[in-house]
Amino acid sequence: MLDEILGDYPQIKVIDYLLMNPFAELSKLQIAVGAEISRITLNKFIDDLTDKQLIIRNSNSKYHLNLQSPIVVNLNRFLDELNKIAIEEAMNYADESYDEITDDELDEIFDESSPDVDLIQLENEILTQEGYGIYIEEVNENYVLLV
Repeated sequence: MLDEILGDYPQIKVIDYLLMNPFAELSKLQIAVGAEISRITLNKFIDDLTDKQLIIRNSNSKYHLNLQSPIVVNLNRFLDELNKIAIEEAMNYADESYDEITDDELDEIFDESSPDVDLIQLENEILTQEGYGIYIEEVNENYVLLV
């Protein structure tokens, strides 16, 4: 949602993706795939995001959003306000009345329309395209890098 307002910039895409996944611990590759940018592009500015304390790098080289950062807190507030405006606009333009939907019906709607994405397969395709010669495989519920 941020990129719709602030522009289609790689940094905005990454911050937006992390705000939508606030509790995830992600590798650089996972962040790049989720934000729909290349890993090379991400490498150009990920240290800046860490230096500004927007994200935190864990000891296992994975990153997560710094929920204590004043910038992140304010970005979340900003997104909340944008969502409120979008809901109000949608309610104002609604010409028809809506029936109340139960939680089970909502779960069914979202489960049916949610795309099933195999992140491991997608990461392997990107690794192949970028010529790394490294592949990720799941073995006994663990992920293994194959060279």
